Parts: sequence; structure tokens; C-alpha cells
Amino acid sequence: MKIKRFLFGLYSYLFNLFYIILDLLPPFIRQVLFKIMFKKFGKDNNVDYKTYFRYPSKIRLGNNVWINRGCQIFGSFHIKDAEIIFGDNVALGPNVTIFSASHDYKYLNLPDTAGSVIIKNDVWIGGNSTILPGVVLGEGCVIGAGSVVTKSIPPYCIAVGNPAVVIKRREINNDSI
Repeated sequence: MKIKRFLFGLYSYLFNLFYIILDLLPPFIRQVLFKIMFKKFGKDNNVDYKTYFRYPSKIRLGNNVWINRGCQIFGSFHIKDAEIIFGDNVALGPNVTIFSASHDYKYLNLPDTAGSVIIKNDVWIGGNSTILPGVVLGEGCVIGAGSVVTKSIPPYCIAVGNPAVVIKRREINNDSI
């Protein structure tokens, strides 16, 4: 048990050093590193500075994904098949937090649990929102700022609150601006 704690502490320390350096690098070098770190890193993605990814090898980003400043995305280390998957044209406001891992509170030793988080195409997640393990955000849905999403949201719906609830369907205007 002591060796596991030591190794985890060493991993955390080294990864924090890496993130300090990552925040100093120019965007084109960061993009190269992200392509190496992530399980998938699509085209035309923008990952702002001061973002944090725990276990990036468990995260897939589609094309044209925008992750704003201060976002934190926590993959699962212990549950191997749990991933965080972003579709295309996804936008995260500042300080969004996504968890694919958690603990089972029914036991005093809090064993690890996890569930994949799937964010379909054309989703917008408002700032300061939290997405919990096992959630699927349907295509085209919008999550209001400050929401806590505990359950999956259907396609083209707008959900807000804590816990997030669907308040209406999203109407799409195809007229050009």
C-alpha cells in the first residue's frame, strides 16, 4: 500500500511539473503534445491555457472541440473501459469539470467506480458546469452555466440546474448570420 501511495504521489508531482511547462509553451507545440497525450485528438481543436486533464490517454477529442480556460477533465485510471469521448463541434465554457471516475459510497473503503462520459456532436456546456460519470449528452444539447449533470440529456434539449433537468427543446435556426 505504501509503494502505491508513493508511486501515485510521484506521478502527481511529475504531472504537475509537466502542466506548468505546458502552460508556458506556444500553441503549436501544445497541439503536438496533445496529439501524443490523448487517445484521439481531432483537427481544429482549441485547448485554452490553465486546463487540466487527468489520464489524457482515456480521453478522445473529435474535430473542432473548444475547451475553455480552467476546465478540468478527470478520466478513470482503475476502470479500464471508462473513457471521456467528445464528438465534433463541442464547446466547453470556462471552469467546466468532467468526471468519469468516482467512488462507491455504500462501502467504507470507497472502492473506485467509473462510467464513460460521452458528449455527442454540437454540444455546448456552459461555464462552471459539472458532468458526472456515465452521462451521455445527446447531439445538439445545451447545458446551462453552473449545472450539475447527473443523468443523460436527450438530443437537442436545454438542461439547467442542480441536478440538471431538461427545461425545453432546442430550436435550431439554419438562417445565416
